[in-house]
Amino acid sequence: MTVGFGSDQVNQLHNGRRRRVGLRTVGVVQPRTLLVASDLPFARTDFEDAVAASGSFALAGTCTWREVVDRTVRWHPDVVVLDASVTRLAGLAETVARLRAVEHAPMITLLVEDGAAKADIDRVDAVVAMDRGVVAVLEVLEVLASGAVLAMAPRAGRVHAGVTMDYEVRQRLSTLTKREREILRLVVDGLSNREVGSRLFISPETVKEYVSRILAKLKVASRIEAAVVAVRAEFDDGAW
Repeated sequence: MTVGFGSDQVNQLHNGRRRRVGLRTVGVVQPRTLLVASDLPFARTDFEDAVAASGSFALAGTCTWREVVDRTVRWHPDVVVLDASVTRLAGLAETVARLRAVEHAPMITLLVEDGAAKADIDRVDAVVAMDRGVVAVLEVLEVLASGAVLAMAPRAGRVHAGVTMDYEVRQRLSTLTKREREILRLVVDGLSNREVGSRLFISPETVKEYVSRILAKLKVASRIEAAVVAVRAEFDDGAW
């Protein structure tokens, strides 16, 4: 998992922002509060489940990118996680600037696909590649918030690899039938097999069969992976 820091972010982690996420009272360790901003319903659910099982964090809440500044003002989280691992926010710099201006500004972490651009690293406190799952991300955040900071540069060659991968994913998506595309769009929205069946007036078992075919065509192992590759390839823009 890649962890990156901007030129002045290491110093920021040593200032009052870090002290906020440490010990609140002598001898008592309070869970750090976490706000997760993602436009993907299944990603928010994954974080909710992972934080519920974590002893290091308490979930302040989840929201979409558009809501993150307002929710930060209302909930005062210690750490804000901006999920850009699939979709990217236009105006990232402006959003980060508004979060910096909030009273008791949180530590800001950007989740990305494996590797990160220098511009992204320079804007936030930390950039974490979400290539090993939500639980691993929480472990990294715990290390960052505790003060034991490790930094690693993004891997070389990821831009070219990403271009090739996007092309391959688009090719695989083009093999889906009309019904498979309908079901994949509902999977991206976070619907279960039963909910998809209810929406399309087919049985959950039939949906399960369709999902299996979709996974095979996309060469992925799970519904979440299918949703991720679909969103990265801008599947939901209607071009498929």
